[in-house]
Amino acid sequence: MTFINTDGMSFIGPGSEWFWTAVSGIILAITFIAIYRQLRGQRDQARHNTQLLRSQVHYNALTLGHRPWEMLIDNADLARIMTSGMAAPEALNEVEWLRCSTHISLQFDSWEYTNQLYADGSIPTEYWAGEDDFYRRLVARYPAYARFWSEEEASYSEPFHSHAAGAFARKDASPPTPDAREGRSSTPTAPLAPDRHPATDGQLDRG
Repeated sequence: MTFINTDGMSFIGPGSEWFWTAVSGIILAITFIAIYRQLRGQRDQARHNTQLLRSQVHYNALTLGHRPWEMLIDNADLARIMTSGMAAPEALNEVEWLRCSTHISLQFDSWEYTNQLYADGSIPTEYWAGEDDFYRRLVARYPAYARFWSEEEASYSEPFHSHAAGAFARKDASPPTPDAREGRSSTPTAPLAPDRHPATDGQLDRG
């Protein structure tokens, strides 16, 4: 039984154009498939590399954010200075304020770094929202931040400078607390430890 009748077919020379056209089509199809597979592999690799980069950036942000608070755990004298100085910076002597303001500058470095990462789209919006809220609550709660900003504001560039300045402006414009309206001092006297650190919280709601 003959499945394909090749009688009269020409594969070489005149009349073989159909054959070489078919061969060219097969070669082009194979080439397109190979290119598609290569591009898909590159896309998958790029996606994997992006995930690794985002994970590393997230880790760097957490590490930078944790460091100032780890210092308080490791150094009892610094913890004492920060606990009293954050609520009453005027009570610190020159050396104590230097240590306190240096610690605050480390916190601001972390705040500025995460602000830049958010602007670049390198961290999730939810992480930045929690981190930003954390520092804004510190600014609103402790007078030491206002003193630090009055002395070191010029050290920060845009866009973070405007962002931080906005946090201080919002603090200054805030209405008096219930304690203040009733004639009692609203200056916090509790230890420095904030409600929670953003790196150990949930994503958006930080308390």
